[in-house]
Amino acid sequence: MTRIPFAFLALSTLFAAAPAHPKDILSILSDPPLRAAPTTIPYSYTLSIDFAAIDGKDTETGQAVLRIDPSQPAGSRAQILSATDPESETLADFLKDIEDPDNTMEKRADTFWCGALGGDDNLDPADFELISETPTEAILRPRENKLAELMMQSDGAPADKKARKMKKKLMERIDGQVTLSKPTARMKGFEVTMTRRLTMMVVAKLKTMDVAQSCALAPNGFYHFSEMTLNVEGKAMGSRFGQNMTLRLTDLSPLP
Repeated sequence: MTRIPFAFLALSTLFAAAPAHPKDILSILSDPPLRAAPTTIPYSYTLSIDFAAIDGKDTETGQAVLRIDPSQPAGSRAQILSATDPESETLADFLKDIEDPDNTMEKRADTFWCGALGGDDNLDPADFELISETPTEAILRPRENKLAELMMQSDGAPADKKARKMKKKLMERIDGQVTLSKPTARMKGFEVTMTRRLTMMVVAKLKTMDVAQSCALAPNGFYHFSEMTLNVEGKAMGSRFGQNMTLRLTDLSPLP
């Protein structure tokens, strides 16, 4: 099956009660973070997967429910609670990633915990347009260049020529918004939509891409990824491909 990589925004800061006179979100974006995100996942959790995929004439649909214990060594982190097809390629891909020895705890924590925009010295509040704001949260629309940059966040290494070219294409073809908590500017959710077709390779074109993620507050006071939906459609080598997927993360239980 053709797979479309996606990554989740990561890093988070500690939740705090709103002050008596709450600052506006654009001012908060310039504040230092209260606390760095955890680099571990101190909970086991349930991951539910609902998927439909097409690759030319091949189709695959199904559901699966996994119980994940991130403290376990590679090869024993995931337990299949239920699956319409335990041998499905989509489920196999998830299990391979979860059980990968190179997928360290720090890497998994980076996608488990939702992001924070505050406290970044390189962040300019002018990169964001305010859509709405309440005393407890705000919805912002990143400017085109910032949205593409957020989507292509990596390990901080300088972008190569290919990455810069893809960023330019994304800038011209995507729209989206982020929901931030106040007063910490932590990520509570985001939505990204592709507004025009994107040629990813000489023989591959992306027709549709819609991604949405929401976050929930964990017992330790940090927001964690709770639900993500992905819808991708395109054509490669003259054949259609696509993926429609919903992931839900629930039932956190503290690890001993």
